[in-house]
Amino acid sequence: MRILYVTQVDLDRPHGGARHVIAVTRQLAQQGHEVLLLAPGHPKDLGAVEHWRPPSFLRAGARLEAALALLALRARFQFQPDIAYVRLSASSSFVPWALVSARVPFVLELNGPVTEEMEAAGKRTIEVQAAAAVLAGVTEMSAHLVAVTESIGRYAHRVLRASHVTVIENGAELEVAEPGDRQEARRRLGLPQEARFIALVGTLAHEVRLDLLQAAHRKLPGVGLVIVGDGPKADYARAMTQAARPSAPVWFLGHQPHEQAILVEQAADVCISVRDGHVGMKGLEYAAVGRRQVAFDNEGIERLTALYPQEEAVFVVKERTPEALTHALSAALDAEARRGPLSPDAVETARAEIGWDRTAFKIAALLARILEQR
Repeated sequence: MRILYVTQVDLDRPHGGARHVIAVTRQLAQQGHEVLLLAPGHPKDLGAVEHWRPPSFLRAGARLEAALALLALRARFQFQPDIAYVRLSASSSFVPWALVSARVPFVLELNGPVTEEMEAAGKRTIEVQAAAAVLAGVTEMSAHLVAVTESIGRYAHRVLRASHVTVIENGAELEVAEPGDRQEARRRLGLPQEARFIALVGTLAHEVRLDLLQAAHRKLPGVGLVIVGDGPKADYARAMTQAARPSAPVWFLGHQPHEQAILVEQAADVCISVRDGHVGMKGLEYAAVGRRQVAFDNEGIERLTALYPQEEAVFVVKERTPEALTHALSAALDAEARRGPLSPDAVETARAEIGWDRTAFKIAALLARILEQR
């Protein structure tokens, strides 16, 4: 297939959205499809994917959407795609209309409850309602909609009135998120070899419950905490280093390249996610690295717990309290001390279930089925 992939995601930004787009398009190309990606940024690791960029001064919004629409029309004649795959944003409209006018069938991908996120960001009601109406119209024009979680799929049915929705879950970057020797990782990071510590890696968004983590960590004497990431709660994480006791230090490393963040995960005894909402991609990354983890009882937790069914690998926090979080962390640290690291065979079995190659294969199968039905 010749697949046109269109997104407003800035591929130069070191966040999950950019890694998602790069990983999926690369995997589609590796699976034998011709892929043209229309997206801002200058990534260096696209492999066989062809990349056309809109003007670099444009930021996410209507003007960037218009520039991408013009590129899509150009691609219709120069690339001649069989089908397009469009990642929805709040301002998506011009690209779908361009594809309709060019008679290119397209599938939408929805990664979040767009209008609810607009409300949370303080947008005016009239702006939210207008976006909902536009996105519902775009959805009606599409051949299908892909949601990355069940709850986002329900949102697409309820708010965007999508009639054809398929859930295709995210994956982990297995080429980067690799198992590694704990002692070597600690040596490279300059962390104490014999200490026990937990690691939190990810975007420090508003929904990350650092307050609960701080309270729980205080109840774990002799256990260090390493935090890697940036975002709205970076200042809170920085303050945690000052408030920590010497017997339970906190190291805040801020934003780090992805490879360095993986090194922190490799060095940890236990990794943790304290994000409200869906479990997200970070839990898959922890699983790919082969570390025990603690996570809230969010949507998608069953996928994590099924990866290591006999290994005491995923400890689920059912209540959002410091006591429940402390108990789960203690249990995970105890399992690590009692049973040792997760077995290499179990890690490889888990990794086979969560790579981006599986996500890309499901997307390609859906696109092929749509083309066959036309």
